[in-house]
Amino acid sequence: MNDPTRPRRSSRRNPCTGGRRRTARQAIQIGGAILAILLVAGALRPQETPTVEYQVKAAFLYNFAKFIEWPPEAFPNEKSPITFCVHGSDPFGNALDEAIRGKSVDNREFRARRTTEYPELKSCQLVFVSEKEDKHLGEILSSVKGVSVLLVGESAEFAERGGTVQFFLENNKLRFAVNVDAAKRARLQISSKLLALARIVSDTGHAKGN
Repeated sequence: MNDPTRPRRSSRRNPCTGGRRRTARQAIQIGGAILAILLVAGALRPQETPTVEYQVKAAFLYNFAKFIEWPPEAFPNEKSPITFCVHGSDPFGNALDEAIRGKSVDNREFRARRTTEYPELKSCQLVFVSEKEDKHLGEILSSVKGVSVLLVGESAEFAERGGTVQFFLENNKLRFAVNVDAAKRARLQISSKLLALARIVSDTGHAKGN
């Protein structure tokens, strides 16, 4: 028989517990993505082939997307994919396609495209500009003006000249710079955790951080 003097346990779940569990899961996911970025940012030895270099850069692009929040108007609808566009010269081969195959974030699948015409860039969420296409940066910047596009490049001073993210080598390690002014113009929210790993620059070309 039940003891009427014993306090009864509530059958209702504590909503705070569920919140803590969700927060813990999110922290684990973010931590895993941060670890992935750090792992792919290993030393690039001079003898390594361009294929290896762009496999690493493709992994970076995939991980960038986990820490970027695009405004809703950047997509035609709530089910539209996050489109990675390689404009003009394509150094990736199939490395980018393989890096994002079958993956998604916030219920949006990733899709890779190659573009050759400037108007096509407005339908992309991320645009990669290889060093060979650097001479066209002015036209590219004009084409994405007012559009929420993460513009990623690899040429010298790409970020200071208006790009959002720039790859560079430091002590044979692949690193990246983020132009916070460019991100703000594009209405992109970049996680502070990603910014903590970046060299922060502005349109003036002066470094703001590490």
